[in-house]
Amino acid sequence: MKKILLTLLLSLSITLANANDFIDDIKDIVGSSPEVNINLGTGLINTILAFAGQEEDAKEAVAALSGLNKLKVSVFDISDNTNTQELTTLIKDKINDLSAQGYEQIVTVKEDDEMVHIIAQVDGNLLKNVMIVVMEDNDELVVLSMDGEIDVKQLAILSDEFDVDLDDILDS
Repeated sequence: MKKILLTLLLSLSITLANANDFIDDIKDIVGSSPEVNINLGTGLINTILAFAGQEEDAKEAVAALSGLNKLKVSVFDISDNTNTQELTTLIKDKINDLSAQGYEQIVTVKEDDEMVHIIAQVDGNLLKNVMIVVMEDNDELVVLSMDGEIDVKQLAILSDEFDVDLDDILDS
């Protein structure tokens, strides 16, 4: 039992360390700290979910997000940054590192001026330790990391509100 707990704690600490190292690497390239930095732990997440309300949308959000332990959002202004190629390389390297650790790329979108990656550990209908990276050239870079579990079916219900299509994930 102690070995199982130790393994779980180690994997969680590796995930958090990976996210923090990644943010530090981005800071080095961009040359500044994030403009927005949000860190929510279990207590605050549960408090927010408790006050979500009784509307159907709120209930869906609670159902989708109740398995979260930690949520971190960092938003960098890269409008004046000329190192978008270096950032792109860093993001690709991070995705490859996580893939080598057993994470799966859930979504990859590459357009002329935008790149989106969603990567997570997948266990049936559960996404564990999700990282979302969105970079819009000459605008901003958003890194969202979630430790814990998210039910994909519940997330799909929520995503309809934000015009995000998760049908491919649900079909697999």
